[in-house]
Amino acid sequence: LFESYLAGQVACMMEFAPMIWPTINSYKRLVDGYWAPVKPTWGVDNRTASFRVIAGSPKATRLETRCPGADVNPYLAMAAVIAAGLHGVEKGLKLTAPPITGTNVGGENIPRAPRTLVETNRNFLQSTIARDWLGDGFVDHFAATRDWEWRQWLDAVTDWEMKRYFEII
Repeated sequence: LFESYLAGQVACMMEFAPMIWPTINSYKRLVDGYWAPVKPTWGVDNRTASFRVIAGSPKATRLETRCPGADVNPYLAMAAVIAAGLHGVEKGLKLTAPPITGTNVGGENIPRAPRTLVETNRNFLQSTIARDWLGDGFVDHFAATRDWEWRQWLDAVTDWEMKRYFEII
């Protein structure tokens, strides 16, 4: 049961990405080679993995989802995590990749998370898994809020732009 729940997490990480990386700033911390996981990987007591199995006694073994940042809505993130895990249990999914070990971020053949909210939102809108578990109404509405967030970002003139271009243009 635990393996299927974890396999669902790994398999669905990208399906629910806007719910765990909901803002423009979420993607600024997703830097290859740092502590924030950027691929759907798992490991035992490994903080570089997206999903960290903390192995104690059989009754104390637990799973830490390391993807969300401080900008996440905890209720929406939990909904995504639970839906992904239940998807794995319902489908009887098995882990297909071995755990990553050490400080190796691993998963060379595993696709990296998209680098922008607009990319993850596009995937979320097309996800049959997200729609099956959360409903069309929620997916469409939440994706619309993320699209609005992206458009607000595109319309904003940042301090960096002001400092960079004010003197030369």
